Amino acid sequence: MMKHRAIQESRERFLSGIGVPAKGTFVADEFQQAAIANLAAGIDTLVVAPTGSGKTYIAIQAMKNLLQKGQHAIYTTPLKALSNTKYSEFQQIFGPDHSVGLLTGDRKIEGDSDVVIATTEIYRNDLYRGHGRYSLVILDEVHYIADPQRGAVWEESIILTPSTSTLLMLSASISNAEEIASWIEETRNKECRIVQKTERPVELRYGFLHPRWGVIPLSDEKGHLSPEVAHFYSGVELDMTGTRIAVPGDRGGVRGRGGRGGGGRHERSGRGRRAHSGHRGSSGRRK
Repeated sequence: MMKHRAIQESRERFLSGIGVPAKGTFVADEFQQAAIANLAAGIDTLVVAPTGSGKTYIAIQAMKNLLQKGQHAIYTTPLKALSNTKYSEFQQIFGPDHSVGLLTGDRKIEGDSDVVIATTEIYRNDLYRGHGRYSLVILDEVHYIADPQRGAVWEESIILTPSTSTLLMLSASISNAEEIASWIEETRNKECRIVQKTERPVELRYGFLHPRWGVIPLSDEKGHLSPEVAHFYSGVELDMTGTRIAVPGDRGGVRGRGGRGGGGRHERSGRGRRAHSGHRGSSGRRK
């Protein structure tokens, strides 16, 4: 009973503060104001800020400013699912006064709209066809430029975007922003400013989904691994790579348990293209 109570108390502390914040007057952060001012002046801008700090707000305000002038914008994402989500979100924000379109590999909805949401691959392909009619081009999750397989899509999108368009690039994990901005300036022959925020507005907490106790903190108050988590893994062995949980009888324990018990995923270290993405640990390089 005492153990159950202790776990319950630790869970309550872990989940404390989660919920809808109290209503109040919204005031844009300084980094948001700086980025919006850059874009209004037609200056390419690379925004590097933690997840949850309000990078999308910058994009929305920049698009609103353009739409008032009768100009067009495109918002690109690396995933079809994310593009679909942004499409629904932007319809509510900009409609019905302005049209919103969607271009992915599966769906094509009003591609000549005032605001178009697309996957980055689709935008790159349109650039190859000579379609560059957007005054504002937003590249969300631009750290994908470091991806060994897909990074060329972001490189080519930046290279092929007309210099008459303004680029807004958003990321939470680029660590070599100065190098990226320098390359963009050299490639596009125009200024690229960096707007960076390092303070995390939303606290990052690590939890563990235990099959018996539910959601619990990964560590105790002293920073040590939670006893419940340690006990869960006490009888587990790692495979030959030392990074995955071994499954007895499965080819000598080469495959990880992944979906059961939270077995760690083996991350390969991609060589990357240009960006240093914090969560990937890749090193940028120039061709």
